[in-house]
Amino acid sequence: MQEHTDLERLRAAFAELSERGFGADFDLTWRAFTKQDAAAETPRGPKGFLYSYAQAYADAFFAEEGWGVAEQPMPDWVKDEIEAMKPQLLAAAGIDPDHHAETVAGVERGDYDAEDLHDEYRALLDQWEKIDDNHARASAALRQERTHRWHSLLRPLAIGWHSPDHFDEIIEVLRSHGLDVTPPPSERTVIFINPPRKASG
Repeated sequence: MQEHTDLERLRAAFAELSERGFGADFDLTWRAFTKQDAAAETPRGPKGFLYSYAQAYADAFFAEEGWGVAEQPMPDWVKDEIEAMKPQLLAAAGIDPDHHAETVAGVERGDYDAEDLHDEYRALLDQWEKIDDNHARASAALRQERTHRWHSLLRPLAIGWHSPDHFDEIIEVLRSHGLDVTPPPSERTVIFINPPRKASG
């Protein structure tokens, strides 16, 4: 029997809840950046609705930090291409190469936090994406890696919800798809989907 990934289980649970009369669009989990965006864009169903959002998704599925929150790591081949073109990308971005080299060395020594380089690498990525079809190539690769590489929960995923009369059904369906669920203590708090527990012994 094929083992499903956390991402596949979440998609299947949202699809079943949608069929049962809940507003549930899992694709919004990546498209809607904030909780407010997702809550506003999620369709309303006769039994209520539930949603997650990109900030929560990134924190749950991606280990790399950036912009003050977790974000999906760039594919390795993108990083390699940027490194190979770094001198011209630094010039295009208006970044002093000596200052950049000192910051890189400082991070490697432990004098600086890796986030000190984030803005510079983002600027290099922006310049790289302007070349030929690099933006489309990177976007396609990110979509592919979300499904085939970054599909396991690393931290709990927050699920917002509103369903005064059918809340137990939401929890039942999520658990029926093999998800480890922490129900909220009140209607004002979120559901958490936890990473799978490691087998002891």
